[in-house]
Amino acid sequence: LNDNFLEGTISPLIANLQNLEFLQLHNNLLFGTIPEAFGLMRNLRVLELHGNMLSGSMPESVCENRDDVDGLIQLTADCDDTFGFVMVECSIPECCTACS
Repeated sequence: LNDNFLEGTISPLIANLQNLEFLQLHNNLLFGTIPEAFGLMRNLRVLELHGNMLSGSMPESVCENRDDVDGLIQLTADCDDTFGFVMVECSIPECCTACS
């Protein structure tokens, strides 16, 4: 779903897709916060959220999935300070695998 000019907030209902392994929402026009419900997606291996207008903190439940052996192997978000401010805070060390 990346690079599709999707607009709006990310619905927490996406977390109902329990068998989803790759969720690539990067480079769209999404805004708001990252749903806490993403932490319930135990089969999710790749979550790419960079290139949007998301804000707030990366939910701890999502970061905890990075600790699982079979958990997230790639998690990207707009968490660097390229524009002088951080849009998504990845406060847990090594939570995000790449910040853009």
